[in-house]
Parts: sequence; structure tokens; C-alpha cells
Amino acid sequence: MRDEQSWAEGEGGGEETLKAVRLHFLLQQIQPPVGYWQPPSTHKYSTQNSRSWRYISCRFSTARTLRQPEKTSPDSLLSTKIKSEFLEGLRQTVAKRVGKSDIDASGFESVAKSILKLGFSQVQVKQLLALNPSIAVQPPQKSLAALYMLNLIGLNQNSIIKVLEKCPELFGVKEPQLQSRIDNLQKHGLGEGSLQRVLLQSPQILNLSTKQVNNTVRFFKDKCIFTGQQITTILRTSPNVLFEKLEELEYKFQYAYFRMGMKQPEITKSGLFQVSLEELKHRHIFLERLGLYQTPDKKGQTQIVNPKPKDILTTSEDYFLAKVAKSTSEEFDIFKQLLIREEIEKEEVESSEWKGEEESEEEYSSEEDEETLKGQ
Repeated sequence: MRDEQSWAEGEGGGEETLKAVRLHFLLQQIQPPVGYWQPPSTHKYSTQNSRSWRYISCRFSTARTLRQPEKTSPDSLLSTKIKSEFLEGLRQTVAKRVGKSDIDASGFESVAKSILKLGFSQVQVKQLLALNPSIAVQPPQKSLAALYMLNLIGLNQNSIIKVLEKCPELFGVKEPQLQSRIDNLQKHGLGEGSLQRVLLQSPQILNLSTKQVNNTVRFFKDKCIFTGQQITTILRTSPNVLFEKLEELEYKFQYAYFRMGMKQPEITKSGLFQVSLEELKHRHIFLERLGLYQTPDKKGQTQIVNPKPKDILTTSEDYFLAKVAKSTSEEFDIFKQLLIREEIEKEEVESSEWKGEEESEEEYSSEEDEETLKGQ
């Protein structure tokens, strides 16, 4: 204190000067926080040190941000804040739906708390229990496996509810099974981001065994000669292939490959597996008869410029007719009716030819038998 006062008097200042001096001495006594890295005191430090300073400063700032208390939604209830009215009303509703006169209050509260701790709101808890009321009468580790796993891979609460609305069967799948299936899908290229999009589109893939998924992947690799990256693209854009019969997938691939002259890279980008075989044939043959599509020769050349496969297959019918076929819906409808009639007539002809061959084989066989008997 004396040093401060004498130094201030030496400077010839009054009370304001004394306050400034006290502040100066106080700041000198403050130590930097533990773990806080300071740049070297020398004025000449390397560019590398400068980069390190910026990096560590950034990390320190981030750490301070992470230590800030998280904001909790007023609608999200923690274990100590669950309203008894909310729990009791919900418990009675669930009891009626599962056909039980009473549900253990402590067990029900444990399930409700477990759901709320995953970030779901009261309204969302009601939605989940409406989807599958039985989860309220089972231990959380058994009934909430789907919630845990879907939350773990990065789906938010609204997305999880959408997935379970489309596929409520996931409530009954055990955690080890879900983990194994998710790991297998990630192994085939459905990683961060793409897995979430696929699940929102086709959550039923988590009902498929790893064997079913692997069989489809092996089919694309062995029968269709797709590369690993091409298979991943197909799974991301057309997850429905995992539910289709391999015979149907093979027929569709062969039609595009041999009949339309498309190669694997084109097929991968075309969205071929997103459309039915019927729609594929209708659009292709319609363009072909209009003179707007030509199958490439062995060298891959055509006398006309074919439309892009994606414009043929994955566009809306209005766009396809207006921009690609340059035709009307009436003409397309008449064409489809005629094509169906042609196919029926073709099947009848093939059937009659097959019967004729069968009858001739029987006659030939009977003649051989007669000759054999005569020889005896």
C-alpha cells in the first residue's frame, strides 16, 4: 500500500491516479489460469510456434465453451422434475392399452425417465408409448434398445419417432442384433450421414439379417460385376434392392445391360433399381418405337443421341412425356394397353408352341415304344 501511495505521489497525481496505480498492482498479481499456454516472451518466435499458439488458443476457447451449462428445454423433464400428474395420467392410459388393471408405478417411472434422459419431450414420450405401449411394462434395457441405438448413430428425436412409426417392429429387436446389423451396413459403405438418410427412407433394413444383406451385395458383385463403390451407391440411392428377389434384380439388370445397352457406371447413376420392371419396359419401348432411343452396337455407338438414362427412369411421368418422349399422356396410355396385349399374345403363342413340342415328343416316345414291343 505504501509503495502504491508513494509511487502515485511521485507521479504527482491525486485520488484518480492512486486508483489507477492500485489497479496496476492488482493486475500484476493475477496469475494465468492453469493449463493456459502463453506464447514465448521473446519477440522473435517461429511461424510454427505461431501456429501452435493459434491452435491451442482455439482448443482452450472450445473447452471453455463446452464447460458452459447446457440449456435444457422446459418441456424436457429430468428425473427430479417429472410431474406426478403427467406420470399418473400416462400410466393409466398405457394400462388401458396393454389390458392391465394396474402398472407398477416405480417401473413405469424408470422407463419414462430413461426416455426423457435421451432428450425426448413429454409429447414425444406419449407418441412413443402410443406406438408401443408394452415398452412401459418392460425393463428399459430390453424395451428401449431401438431408442438407444438410433440415438447413438446420430438420429435426432423427431427422426427416431419417424423411423419407429414406419417400422414399429424395431421395438422388439435386441440391442446386439441391432448393433450387428448397423455394423454390417456401415461395412458396406453406409457410414455417417448416408445411414441416417437410408433409415429415414427404409427403416425396415434393420429388420434384415446380415446374411440377407450380404447375399444381395454378393449378387451385385458376382452376377452384375459392380465395383464396391458402385454397390455402395446403389445401396444409398436404392435401399429397396435389399428386399427384392435376386431373380427380379437379375432380370432388371440384364434388361438394362443387354436390351438397352447400358454399362455398369450408367446403371449405377441411372436409378434403375428405383423403378419397377414394368415401368422400365414401358418407357424404354415407348421411346424406341418413337425413334427416340436406339440400342448401342457392339462398339457402343448409335445413329441418334439417346436421352440420359436418368431422365428416362427416375423423372416424373409428366416430365418424361413433355421433355423426353415429347408426347401426351393419352398416347402413352394407349401404348401401354397395346403393349400389354402384345405380351399376352406372345405368351399364348409361346405356350402353344411349347405344348406342340411336348405333344410331338410324346408321339415320338410312343412310336419308339411300339417299335421296341414289335422287336420283342
